Amino acid sequence: MQYTSLGGAFEVGASCHLLQVDGRNIVIDSGLRPNRRGDKSLPDFERLDGLTNGRVDLILVSHAHIDHTGSLPLLHAQFPAAPIYCTVPTKTIAQLLLRDTIRIMQHRSEEDRSEFPLFDENDVERAMFALREREFDEWFEPIEGVRVRFHRSGHIVGAAAVLIDTNEAKVVYSGDVSDATQRTVAGMRPIDYFQPDLLILEGTYGDNAHSNRKDQERALIDGVAEVVQGGGTVLIPAFALGRAQEILLILKTSMLSGLIPPFPIYVDGMVRAICDAYDDLMEYLPDRLQKYAENSRQPLFWSESKGNIPRVRKLTAQDRITMFTDTTPKCIISSSGMLVGGPSAYYARTLATIKKDAIFMTGYQDEESPGRRLLELKTGDTLVIDGDEIPVEARIEQYKLSAHADQIQLCQQVSYMKPRSIVLVHGEPRALQKLRQKLTDKYLVFVPMNGDTFNPLAKPDWMSDAKGRQLEQQQTEYVGWIVTDATGVSIRFGNDLMEDETWQRFFQGYEQVEARFDGRRIRLKVGVDPSPESDEDG
Repeated sequence: MQYTSLGGAFEVGASCHLLQVDGRNIVIDSGLRPNRRGDKSLPDFERLDGLTNGRVDLILVSHAHIDHTGSLPLLHAQFPAAPIYCTVPTKTIAQLLLRDTIRIMQHRSEEDRSEFPLFDENDVERAMFALREREFDEWFEPIEGVRVRFHRSGHIVGAAAVLIDTNEAKVVYSGDVSDATQRTVAGMRPIDYFQPDLLILEGTYGDNAHSNRKDQERALIDGVAEVVQGGGTVLIPAFALGRAQEILLILKTSMLSGLIPPFPIYVDGMVRAICDAYDDLMEYLPDRLQKYAENSRQPLFWSESKGNIPRVRKLTAQDRITMFTDTTPKCIISSSGMLVGGPSAYYARTLATIKKDAIFMTGYQDEESPGRRLLELKTGDTLVIDGDEIPVEARIEQYKLSAHADQIQLCQQVSYMKPRSIVLVHGEPRALQKLRQKLTDKYLVFVPMNGDTFNPLAKPDWMSDAKGRQLEQQQTEYVGWIVTDATGVSIRFGNDLMEDETWQRFFQGYEQVEARFDGRRIRLKVGVDPSPESDEDG
């Protein structure tokens, strides 16, 4: 087996991974870098072509976010014969996001003639025509000898961890993971039925533990209500897919329950189309949300003011200027979530200068994004957005409503799968290195750079033979038999356990053991000590 990161290593963006396994070339995801333009935003397709001799056998897509799908039209154009698979919601939403990406690229090319769109509508249509849908939790065989299964990863609607089963090795690609229950998607269930040889794991928040989500939601609700009651406008830049819908439902249900007084919410950018798409994907949303939509007999997100029901409506480009001339206190939810272009940057240029207004960030901020720089500023400092210097006087807050698992949650998911080897991707260097430190005692862990090609199942040169044996012993499992009869309970293993170095070192020669329950497990402890050493757990 050979693994190559073509994008998404030591970074968040342009996720694209090549697996060369069992004689097949499999590509997983094909994204864009949000803060780069032109060829610099792309995965390394030239290296992909060289490593595969121009042959890709299969393309798999984990979810619809542009950092995972944004270059898919180019990948398909380069390898048109390769079948492409994803879940039903991912195809529906990816098509919307890719069309919006064309619009953004065209707008940039009009501002700067040295830029040009990377692909057009025809490229997107061809890729979407080739994209085949599969349901969650069903094994299928896209090419002979390769079985695939999409397991709900909890990140956004349609997001999947990708399980790949071949004669040579078993692989899990986590995609983006969240085990927290959100309003629009359930958390990821353990993958405890499939033990991979290789786990390719995201590490966006591998260096910290999330704050309590309910506390963060309540703080956001109170913060928005406070600004609105003070006569101000709150801008919430949000990722169009996933985060924006969560925030809308958080605010809307808080008003419906009487937790805060109602106020108007306006939605702009790509958020509008994604919200409409959710109505068509109702069967993939949590049961509770489906029942809410059924009982309310109205669109999931849009509503007119009535009692505690707030006015929630879409904004057009023509409406935007009225957001500044209308002094009614309100909340605006708009893409992009990191203030990298989009209507949110347009609103931020004005609202950031007004003391009674606020800009609340709720999602991941790339280290080079305007959103990250805004969070680091002090009142009175200037922020550069699209080349304009903006004096910041508004209230700036960050609320951590992440749709990614933190370090503790990622390690928990790893413990369910028990992989032989782990490759960490999709994170800034500090996050990936911190996560590696937590995992390296029990697993063989790689943190590659983009372009690295290696066998992730082979002991690396930098690892000592002793460490390699230790990891192998920790991961080796022995199957035994439980025999119950009138004399008691016997647990028997085969001769292969007796040949293990750990058995010979710590347990050979002992005849008596003590047993105690540790949850659902039984711990065995040697009871008779024939030597000065030991009393080791078994």
